[in-house]
Amino acid sequence: MKKIIILASERSGTNLLRTLLGNHKHICAPVAPHFFDAFRPNIHLYGDLNKATNAEKLLDHMIRLSNHKYNDWQLDSNASSIREKFNVNSLQSAFDALYAIKTESESSKHYACKDNHMFNHAFLLETLNKGDEIHYIYLYRDPRDHIASWLRTPLFMHTPIAIARKWNREQQKIIALEKSYGLHLSYLKYEDLIDNPQESMTKLLNDLNLEVDENCFNTDNKNIESKRNEFWKNLSKPIMKSNTKKYEKYLKGQDLLIVESVCKKYMSYLGYDLDTAANWVWKKNRGYGTRLKIRAAISRKKNKDLFDKKMADLKDKLNLLDSFKKELK
Repeated sequence: MKKIIILASERSGTNLLRTLLGNHKHICAPVAPHFFDAFRPNIHLYGDLNKATNAEKLLDHMIRLSNHKYNDWQLDSNASSIREKFNVNSLQSAFDALYAIKTESESSKHYACKDNHMFNHAFLLETLNKGDEIHYIYLYRDPRDHIASWLRTPLFMHTPIAIARKWNREQQKIIALEKSYGLHLSYLKYEDLIDNPQESMTKLLNDLNLEVDENCFNTDNKNIESKRNEFWKNLSKPIMKSNTKKYEKYLKGQDLLIVESVCKKYMSYLGYDLDTAANWVWKKNRGYGTRLKIRAAISRKKNKDLFDKKMADLKDKLNLLDSFKKELK
């Protein structure tokens, strides 16, 4: 069973790529429960996972998260049987076991995962050592459009510089996996994917040593996930080839200069041209920090309804994770 792991910053087309891979007749690519982000910070609360009761408590929580309506995996398995079948004794083995169970339930051969921040957890996957192939796809997007996407619907980040810094850190981590840890990455540029999905997906599937499936070239107009989430609504629509250069509307003047100044190293590495001199320096702009705090506060207030109303299922999912912590304390 191949494990296909997407490494990317959020708002870089990860759900599009996941669904295109999921259209392949041999790939299961379910909605991402974000297992590592959800459980790794509190994994110590479960105790020694070599003990059956502790591993089964973790698996029980992970199954409940998988089956939450936000993810809707519809797993019909119990923690005890999964632990025994897959010898689960760690978070990474639990992650792999649940993806394998989901893959089996769909009669597929391989799985694709786009859980957030997998670049923080890839070294854990490398310890699985089951002889199965792990393939990493580095999906990247023009950071200016990435930032513009966040600014249009700002759930957690509200200023261009905050988003730019996060993007910069994340590209550094992903590239380090290749340069410092020797992991092979299949590079995939978002702009190429939407401009010519047939060529991009053919190249990618060849790199993954999988047969080319034409279903991977297009979205599915019957995709049911698109009705469940504000950010997934385009998954049932044709691929938007023109979804580039949106930043020209949302990033102007000093904002664009700041973004390019922060991101210029990895923009250059990934082949994106600059529109500015990219020479902004914080210490020469006294008072910027105060203006930044005011801007963020205004954005949070303005967009409060986005999280409270349109993202009700996500809020309920976060409440479920909080309930797990209470059960363990």
